[in-house]
Amino acid sequence: MNKFCLILSLIIVFFFQTAKANTVQDSLFLYTKSDCSNCNSVKQILRQNGIYYIEKKLEKTENANEMLYKLSLSGYHKDIFLPVIFLNKQLFHPACKTDSGLVSIPLQDVVDSIRNKVQRDEIYLKGVNTEINSNPTSNNSDCELKVSTVYLICENYKTEEEAKVSMNKLISSGYIFAGMIQNQQQFSVFSKFYYDINVANSELNDMKKIYPNAYLFQMP
Repeated sequence: MNKFCLILSLIIVFFFQTAKANTVQDSLFLYTKSDCSNCNSVKQILRQNGIYYIEKKLEKTENANEMLYKLSLSGYHKDIFLPVIFLNKQLFHPACKTDSGLVSIPLQDVVDSIRNKVQRDEIYLKGVNTEINSNPTSNNSDCELKVSTVYLICENYKTEEEAKVSMNKLISSGYIFAGMIQNQQQFSVFSKFYYDINVANSELNDMKKIYPNAYLFQMP
């Protein structure tokens, strides 16, 4: 009987280890700035809980452009508060992407949610964080990234009803980020928004082939 129990135990251990080995590694991306106290605090909490993250410092232009592109794909175009956090492709902060849309939640709740998911084995974030030079007690608090939103305006309308019809046509045509903004006494329908003026300019020419009056509007 003891021999049978030993064999059974070995089989259970074998399958447990195999399941662990086949667990898909999730990726937690943190977009940070060196002078951001929130970024340093979040990194410290994650390290203390053995949670592996991939840090993308925004001092590098390619990281900043990557973050802005991912935010755009997520439908987020408001003020950017750091750290920007993505779990795989899902936005977690400064807004959390849910079935009902983007919902802003406090940064501490985001961190607690990630920690709970790891503890419940809902996500797998294991590895070695080698970054050790951050100072979580720093008095710096520059945790907002000031970036202007650029809208590619297709047409202007005098009434909201006309603008909504045009916007829905754009969405039906595949422009999933199309929307509408009110500027002074008119309603403007845009096909897409950007954080990079150079990218917006490059796509403006193509849009003018469809909407000759298309132009760029940059939020102050």
